[in-house]
Amino acid sequence: MVSFVCNYCQETLKKPKLDMHAQRCRNASFSCIDCSVDFTGTSYRQHTSCISEAEKYEGKLYKGKNSVGNKSQQNKQQKQQKQQQKPKSTVDQLTAVAREKEEAVVQTTDAADATKRKSKSKSDDGKKSKKAKSGWETEDLPRDPVDALACAIAADIGASGEEKDRSFDAMKKRCIKMVKSHPKNTAPKSDLKENFDKAVVAALSAGKVQLSK
Repeated sequence: MVSFVCNYCQETLKKPKLDMHAQRCRNASFSCIDCSVDFTGTSYRQHTSCISEAEKYEGKLYKGKNSVGNKSQQNKQQKQQKQQQKPKSTVDQLTAVAREKEEAVVQTTDAADATKRKSKSKSDDGKKSKKAKSGWETEDLPRDPVDALACAIAADIGASGEEKDRSFDAMKKRCIKMVKSHPKNTAPKSDLKENFDKAVVAALSAGKVQLSK
């Protein structure tokens, strides 16, 4: 039970005797012995609990009921953390490994597809460049075999940057092949061979080619 001391007469009293003492000691005011709090009037009546002497004198070293409760709460939290840190089950581990492998396969497939598309794009660009370099397939081809061969002769002689046989027979074969492979050609190969000499004369007469000096 909480004990008080009368600040006027210094008498120590239990709480049930304070009212009677206040009637007898007109100048009485009381202080709690345990917590040293002064009370004026009858405010001491609301002072129903106080710190113990152990808590008062031990200070931070005091371990009361609250400390026990805190310790219990700490133990509970530590137990929950340990449960969360428990190793995964075999099923969970296998599932995680399967997911990792699946992701690796997807990434590898995507990389292979990207490489394939890039390689195809380069190949297509090379074909287009090669076709554009000659430009022969895009030109209009005269229906007359002589005129068609004359155009091929001019294209063959005008082509530069290529190491090729410049002999007459080699040029004849190349020009006949050019006209024969043209998408707009209608003349058979026999007509092209037969009219090649005429085509040479026609090319010279039209100024498409010139004799070297």
